[in-house]
Amino acid sequence: MKTIRALIGMLLLISVLFVGCGGKNVPDDAKNLDGNDEDSLTIEDYYPFKENMKMDYQGVGNEFAEKRVFFEFIGENRGQIKVYNPGTVVVSVLEYKDGELREIFSQGEFYHIENMLNINNGDSNIILKEPLKIGTSWDTFGGYKRSITGIDVDIETPYGNFKALEVTTELGEGRNQADYYVKGIGHVASIYRDGEFEVKSLLERLEYEPDRVNIGFYYPMYEDIKVAYIEKSIEFNTNDSIEKILEENLKKSGRDDLLASIPENVKINSILLDRGNQMVRVDFSNELITEMNVGSAMESTILKSIVNTLGNYYNVEKVYISTEGKPYTSGHISIDKDEYFTVDYSEIENIN
Repeated sequence: MKTIRALIGMLLLISVLFVGCGGKNVPDDAKNLDGNDEDSLTIEDYYPFKENMKMDYQGVGNEFAEKRVFFEFIGENRGQIKVYNPGTVVVSVLEYKDGELREIFSQGEFYHIENMLNINNGDSNIILKEPLKIGTSWDTFGGYKRSITGIDVDIETPYGNFKALEVTTELGEGRNQADYYVKGIGHVASIYRDGEFEVKSLLERLEYEPDRVNIGFYYPMYEDIKVAYIEKSIEFNTNDSIEKILEENLKKSGRDDLLASIPENVKINSILLDRGNQMVRVDFSNELITEMNVGSAMESTILKSIVNTLGNYYNVEKVYISTEGKPYTSGHISIDKDEYFTVDYSEIENIN
């Protein structure tokens, strides 16, 4: 049993790559593929990328086998999923290419929303490989053998019972993991086995709906030169712009006792997470400066609200602010291209 903890981490990374479509009964997409010739089916039939698919998985045998999966971004032959489980949040980028489904990026502790579809890191892990026939096999990035071991295998899940494509990964010393994919739906189950010990992730709920994320926002207080913190539950649809979401919510606190952090006519041109410098870089339209006719104390409060919101969301301490590509400069406060603002959580009113 000493290997179980390490293997659970592997289970999470292997089995997070799931997509499907909604409804308690078998979806229409699955029914429409029932009559297809097996030779004509492709990976995209067994693993479709679809917008706003939210998948809940029941965990059996280990608390970390429970998870929720959501497609954050889809573009051309790539899809990005966010996987939530009790231990962490994982982002993975998947790619259809040359008859293979590959995981080309995966990172844990990824709590913010960021479009990673354009990433090119050179490494990839093959999840599925054509032809989709028993005996097709390949090696994983970690050096394990993975192969198609069954077609139309019976699999039971809380969501329903299916005939599935079975893919088995041999982990050595009698250990293996079986993953099950259903035509028109996607991944419905993972079962890790070590002798009689099993850990299962089984599809329990599958719906088309936006994801909901909690984001903390900071706003100037109406009756005092102070900053207040509130947490909002935000809807996020596949391919939504996180820049637009942050901009809209910085403009509207939703409370009469709080001011907006940026004026209504200010736009966020771009947000870049500079990982090398542990800094977020945000570029605003010029209105951030031209509308900043509020006195030095209130200007400092507004900037503190912006800096804290972005720093907190991206989990960094440094925030570089520019307007139309130029370092922030007003009549009271200025920085140059090598300077930045620092997150300051002192003297904050929490009004949730």
